[in-house]
Amino acid sequence: MNLRQLVLVGLAALALGGAFAAQVGASAAQVPPPTPPPPGGGATPSVLTGTPVPTYTPPTAITPAPSSTPGGRRRRAEASPSASPSETPEPPQFSTMDGVWEVAVQPVGARTLYSHLYLTQKADQLSGTWARSSKDRIPFTGTFDGRLFKLTAVAGSITYMFNGYVENFSDMVGLLTANPPPTADARGIGFTAAHRKASKDKVI
Repeated sequence: MNLRQLVLVGLAALALGGAFAAQVGASAAQVPPPTPPPPGGGATPSVLTGTPVPTYTPPTAITPAPSSTPGGRRRRAEASPSASPSETPEPPQFSTMDGVWEVAVQPVGARTLYSHLYLTQKADQLSGTWARSSKDRIPFTGTFDGRLFKLTAVAGSITYMFNGYVENFSDMVGLLTANPPPTADARGIGFTAAHRKASKDKVI
């Protein structure tokens, strides 16, 4: 072969090689790219071999630990303190008007005056002594319907009257009037009285 023929053969070979390379590149472009691995790395499971795909499990919620006191000790529940018994004695319970009543007469704008009623009850009738002082005692009589009472005491030319009501045989609330009134105030003076325990002491 002469030189011209060798050159032609070489050009033909180059042309055939370029066409083959272009065909191979087109075939490679039609092949889809491989599937990327799932998040977290690891090999892609093979569909052909039947390798199961692992199930994604969400993380379990973390429960906070109970609070503790400094030093690592848990705080104990504080028990409510039990109610301490009252040191105040209960008032005496009465079922009748019998006994001693401490009377507090309360004039408006003046000091409170204290005296005592020594009272005895028989059915709806009341009787006894009004001790205004250790030496001034006035007898009285009266009535009681279970709540309302009326007492009348006569001292010389003056008639005193206690009118009011009783709560649980232990407290009196009422009005003390005098006829004729010793002062210009004829409306009377308010008073209260408290039932006291019987005493062995005698009024002089």
